Amino acid sequence: MTDRYLITDREPQALYQFFEDISRIPRVTGNEKEVSGYIVEFAKKRGLWYYQDHMYNVLVRKDASKGFEALPPILLEGHLDMVGAKEEWSSHDFNKDPIELVAEGNILRANGTTLGADNGCAVAVMLTLLNHDGLVHPPLECLFTTQEETGMDGMKGFDINQIRSRRVIGLDAGEEGVFRMGTTTKIEMTSALPVNRETISGNTYEIVVDGLRGGSQGESIPKERICAIKMTFRVLHFLNKEMDARVVSAERLGSGIAESCRAVISLESGDECRMREILNQQQDLIRREYRECDPDIRIRAFSVTPQTNLMLTKECSDNLIHSIYLVPYGARNRKPFHHEVSCSVAVKKIYTQDDAIRIYSVISSEEKEQGDALKEEMRTYLILRDWKVEQEEFDYGWDWEEHSPIRDVMVRTYCELFGTEPVVNISHGGNDCVILKQRIPDMDVVTTAATYRDCHTPNEHLYMDSFEKVYALLERTLYNLTKI
Repeated sequence: MTDRYLITDREPQALYQFFEDISRIPRVTGNEKEVSGYIVEFAKKRGLWYYQDHMYNVLVRKDASKGFEALPPILLEGHLDMVGAKEEWSSHDFNKDPIELVAEGNILRANGTTLGADNGCAVAVMLTLLNHDGLVHPPLECLFTTQEETGMDGMKGFDINQIRSRRVIGLDAGEEGVFRMGTTTKIEMTSALPVNRETISGNTYEIVVDGLRGGSQGESIPKERICAIKMTFRVLHFLNKEMDARVVSAERLGSGIAESCRAVISLESGDECRMREILNQQQDLIRREYRECDPDIRIRAFSVTPQTNLMLTKECSDNLIHSIYLVPYGARNRKPFHHEVSCSVAVKKIYTQDDAIRIYSVISSEEKEQGDALKEEMRTYLILRDWKVEQEEFDYGWDWEEHSPIRDVMVRTYCELFGTEPVVNISHGGNDCVILKQRIPDMDVVTTAATYRDCHTPNEHLYMDSFEKVYALLERTLYNLTKI
């Protein structure tokens, strides 16, 4: 059977085989029925107790090793769904096609699509542990959730009465050697700029900004990665200094830092050749400014026939361009003498509708006070620019606790295995453990993950040695829990 697997030279083999198995199953958010069924069949074949709900969440239990039946149980948790993003040239259909894996030395990636290491690594780790007949462990529960990427809806809908454990190791936050002891509070804002329109009279172009690395807010902002939405309106700002470039529409939908954005404009006055010169100048400038973090930005213009014959009036278009060009973005607070960001803001979506241009922004903050201050700054700025803040949602994080027995065991185990101390900090990414902690307040929580970069983008890639180390850490941690 090994001839059906790509990765045959790394251990443990089962870890990679399970990862490859689930990579063959389409599992973007909302399409988890088949992969959930795979987990159920896995449990049935091994005689393991399981519970599957109407949202296709699955909880699997493995009885304790002989002699440790009376120990308190431990829960491992990860999600089944993945984000589907692909390169423009890719014909991949996330609803039916398997992920095409590519191994390059220690790196595992996909061919033109997201890899699904977020959170397929967690699924493969849990399946490997459940499959391990020689594992020494207390009573073990493994929870595979759905719809995590669109708001953690699977965990929100799961019957928590099925969970016996009061300590959990989440496998969807952190990286190898980094443990999360809490998560930030998120403030999500949807804002609208009412617009007036008039008939287009100039030549129309689609301005495309792409080639950026993007990624999640927690990963990208500390690395100074730039936002394609912001860069698009920077370009339009400099066009408008020499000519009359009117916005017809602007679009970017996604869940992370924008790696691409498209805007249709009408060149009401000005020369096309000069427009292209300005675009090239801005491309060169931005590449130099951000050569360490985003050196591959592309700025292009294509002559198009828009779907509408209306553009924004001069006043509305200028206000939109200035608003997005100047809107707060990026790190607001960093910890002293440390690269970690404690508070940040990002505009993640822009879209054109009949009555307005709308943006969706997210503030992520370790301290509620910092988040509130930045929210007030954002609100004040937008209102002064004639925007209306239509909706605010607060996603309160999981507050860290000074004393965490499960975290202490994980830290000791890491030192024992690898001879160094892990980093323990706060996560800026949302994950199911936030909901789990809210619903079971006495749950003792710690999280970690394999090291995968650029998740939620076609550049997503996994460092395989980190995958193996996380598995080894979990296996030894379960053993150490039997010695307490």
